[in-house]
Amino acid sequence: MIPEGRLEATEHGLVSKDEAWFLVNATAAPWRDRAGRGTYCDFGGDTDFPQVGINIQVLQPGEAMALYLWEADQVDFLVLAG
Repeated sequence: MIPEGRLEATEHGLVSKDEAWFLVNATAAPWRDRAGRGTYCDFGGDTDFPQVGINIQVLQPGEAMALYLWEADQVDFLVLAG
């Protein structure tokens, strides 16, 4: 069984310190701004999760999600407008 990961408080929000499962509210996680490409929630911090991932990104009108996207595995997008 995979253990529960540790979350560490930083000046930017809670970040994962293990390659284990964790729950964190998006409002408590760090957010990073990329000029012209939106603001995204950095749930994992420096932890890499191969094959599984989720990302919340806020785009303003005219901003592109990425410059280029290539994945060898399945990638899905859920777009919400509001």
